[in-house]
Amino acid sequence: MPLYTFELRDGSCGIADTAGVKLADRDQALGYAHHVIRELLKGGCDWQTGTWLLDVYEDHDERVFEIPFARLDETLDHLSPSLRSIIEDLRIRSLLLREAYMAARITVREARALVARSRGRPYLAADAGQRTIREDDEVDFSRRRYTAGVR
Repeated sequence: MPLYTFELRDGSCGIADTAGVKLADRDQALGYAHHVIRELLKGGCDWQTGTWLLDVYEDHDERVFEIPFARLDETLDHLSPSLRSIIEDLRIRSLLLREAYMAARITVREARALVARSRGRPYLAADAGQRTIREDDEVDFSRRRYTAGVR
């Protein structure tokens, strides 16, 4: 049975599931992911929660689903399909903007640390538990793109 892991994308660094869940197939993984999203939305769906995405990976490698929370948000059920589609798109764009902002902040912090280190000065080694200067293998921008066709 394949191992499915999940990554919650909330506009910051996200939350990755390292343990995972063994499920029979992708259909079960999709159902499990939908259940998780609905449970998170029950806690009180505000604008921020509605912008989140849940990525589903098979065997820690291949992303098989990218599920926007807005797609399962029952508070949008009363809207016409065209208006709902606009709201879903707006929420996804909001998330992507927050992710771009966070990536820019990380890049600026890393650049400042590299300049300080090159001058032999003290620099911020870590911020919120994350190393300030990333290793080459830590940068994986391919997993951070929203693909409209994959859901």
